[in-house]
Amino acid sequence: MWKTIAEKELRDHLQSTRFLVAASVSTLLIVMSIWLGITHYKARVAQYEQGVQMMLDLASQQTNWMMVSPSAWRKPGAMEILSNGVNSDIGRYSDIGPYRDVRLVRSEYSDDPMLAAFQFLDPTFVVLIVLSLIAILFTYNAINGEKESGTLKLVFANRVSKAEYIVGKLIGSWLAILAPVLISFLVGVLLLILLGVNLSPSSWGQYGIFVLASILYATFFMLLGVFVSALTHRSSVSFLVLLVVWICAVLIVPKAATMLAGRAMPVPTVDEIESKLASYSSQTRTEGTTAIMKRSRELYRSGSEMKPEDRQKLFATMQQEIEAKRKEMEQKITEYSARVYEDYYNQKSGQELLAFSLAKLSPASQFQLATMKLSGTDVALKKRYEDAMKDYKAQYSTYAQQKGGGGFNFRMSAGRGSTSASMTGPTQTKIDVSEMPKFKDPEYSFGTSVVGALFDLGLLMLFNVFAFVGAFVAFLRFDMR
Repeated sequence: MWKTIAEKELRDHLQSTRFLVAASVSTLLIVMSIWLGITHYKARVAQYEQGVQMMLDLASQQTNWMMVSPSAWRKPGAMEILSNGVNSDIGRYSDIGPYRDVRLVRSEYSDDPMLAAFQFLDPTFVVLIVLSLIAILFTYNAINGEKESGTLKLVFANRVSKAEYIVGKLIGSWLAILAPVLISFLVGVLLLILLGVNLSPSSWGQYGIFVLASILYATFFMLLGVFVSALTHRSSVSFLVLLVVWICAVLIVPKAATMLAGRAMPVPTVDEIESKLASYSSQTRTEGTTAIMKRSRELYRSGSEMKPEDRQKLFATMQQEIEAKRKEMEQKITEYSARVYEDYYNQKSGQELLAFSLAKLSPASQFQLATMKLSGTDVALKKRYEDAMKDYKAQYSTYAQQKGGGGFNFRMSAGRGSTSASMTGPTQTKIDVSEMPKFKDPEYSFGTSVVGALFDLGLLMLFNVFAFVGAFVAFLRFDMR
């Protein structure tokens, strides 16, 4: 009997104007968001390739490796098409010169404030807002609407159990929601293929899990709609209750969680951190330079009465000491910077953990966090890239020092009553950028993304179970008189 009820429920949905309008809108928006994501992704790739090539062109004009201004660029990922996440909030590249801290700069939002004002339309946003509302629209009068129209009494005039009826009702409603979702993402697959987006097998796997997560999220609001409809006796009341619940779950709880975490665990701003580092760096370099100048004067005075060959050895020793002091000074600054940033990231991680723990009371946050982790656009994206860029900076610095770059050679000689100095510049041969170490993007594998999203998807599944049990029990107790 439950199959007959499910077929009738599905048929009623498919034949209704409400379904036609809602399904058309959701399908159109999902397909359009995928198309916009593909277009934006291709523009990002072109910008990335242009930035890397420009950096290499400038480097190829230099004759000294120490004069190169290297930078590391963040390569766009194809899964950003599904969930933009924090991708537009963080910078696109970082300078990795010896006197610069690694920091991603020039984000899309900083370059285009209009984009920041209106945000980005991606499939995650459409599912988060539109699909959840459509699920509520399909089911807000699933039970009490039948009672108001008198259909419920006619159905139970036959030999139908409440359990069979509610199961058939839920399955029929679920299939009605499932149809536009599957059609939308199948069209999305065609768009990805036709527009030439080359996805790896792991990316296709992530795409499939994204679709499953979207279905799971829509299913929760469908079950919630039936649950509230079984708790109330008027469809107008159930719609109002569901609207309030949706506003709280989708709009208020995620933002309130972030604000509460910020109040409970305040973290210094990036500007405060940079100001602290700049002050320490300036003080350390001033003290180091003063010490180097003092030592140089001492060595120079002690060598004034030496023989020319001994004096030359002394000056060579002086250069070695100066270089050692300079490296010690830079190492001290680097270590202090690493300690400050480590402390900052530890505080930030604690704040994020609290914010996400509170936000996960909402299924909307569970879905959004899961899709961001699947797409690799989660809040850890910035740290992953900056850590990789720090490793690349150390690799490049070692390479540049080994190459030497034909730097300036300084020679000084002193005789009775006179001092002479000579300086030879670098060779005029341009450097070969093909030998330059290449920056490698941090690895973010299929397994890493799935494991990261597993907990949030598990919570979302648990919410679905609770909603199903609630709808089932509420209908068993529903007064049909």
